[in-house]
Amino acid sequence: MKLVNKYLVVRRDGTVLECPYLVIGARDPAAPAALRAYANQAEQLGFSEELVDDIRGQADDWERFCSEFGEGDPDAPLHRTDDYTVTSRFSETYGSARTYPNGKLRTMGGDVRE
Repeated sequence: MKLVNKYLVVRRDGTVLECPYLVIGARDPAAPAALRAYANQAEQLGFSEELVDDIRGQADDWERFCSEFGEGDPDAPLHRTDDYTVTSRFSETYGSARTYPNGKLRTMGGDVRE
């Protein structure tokens, strides 16, 4: 399954994030562990205690959410039709695609650059 640009990250001012990113949803069964690992690293890097505690609390919230509403399947095949008005806004170079597979830059069109 290709995860290339499954999600578009848009800032509150409407601009699209121009760096590589990964969106993790609360239904992803691996998400709470990922959030806790992020919180642990953030703590080691000296991020604020408030932020670290908030991320750990989010992990707990997501586990409760899945208990109540069920887990998703991040490995499932695509099941929605793309909307070109959304997909046309993906960055030419970045997004959720593997940006540097095999040490080479991959564009959103799938092209690989040296």
